Amino acid sequence: MVTRPDQPAMPLLTAEELDELSTFGRPVRRSAGQPFFLEGEPGDFALLITKGHVKAMRGSPPRIIDIRGPGAIVGEMAVIRGQARMASIIAFSDVEALYLPGPVWLKFLYDHPRAMHALLAMTDDLADRATRRNVESELAIEQQLAKRLVELVDRGLGEQAEDGSVLLRFNQQDIATLVGAKKLDSVKKIIARLKAADIVVTGRQSVTIIEPAALRDIADGNLTVT
Repeated sequence: MVTRPDQPAMPLLTAEELDELSTFGRPVRRSAGQPFFLEGEPGDFALLITKGHVKAMRGSPPRIIDIRGPGAIVGEMAVIRGQARMASIIAFSDVEALYLPGPVWLKFLYDHPRAMHALLAMTDDLADRATRRNVESELAIEQQLAKRLVELVDRGLGEQAEDGSVLLRFNQQDIATLVGAKKLDSVKKIIARLKAADIVVTGRQSVTIIEPAALRDIADGNLTVT
């Protein structure tokens, strides 16, 4: 059973549906940093992510707008709408996916109303997440930043070490974009304060959370370092 990302109790595809869809699609793989498709290209196929994570990037220079993982369908709306890609999809880690030609994907949805319903629910979840971020934009930058870092960890994007620390392979610009594209300077200041409080350390293209519990307290509004 393939589930909607972050909602394991609600299947996007049942085991039977996945078996059927697999007979029409083909597996594709990308290494970290390689694109599946780019913004502006024709939307003539969809992808079902089966392993790893991808980042959706938009604009020039490109900025991360979302991270999608196993169970997510990407590129589906360009197929449904018959329009060009609104964002690029780049492998964040080593990724395996099922390549679904546009006509195949559309026919499958028409033939499987349950899957169409689940896709609409998943799309609504993504819209709801974006709305929550807009609401949270009124929070202090420190709490917004902590929430985004905790969210990345909870979605399985961190590398856990034996000492309990978690490595996130995101640079400060990536993190600032996930918090709010115009807040890079503020994010840098908060990260500096988190470093001074021995909650995180930074490296080349990475942030390591060395005190995850303290970061969660900040995300929940129970602690501040400002």
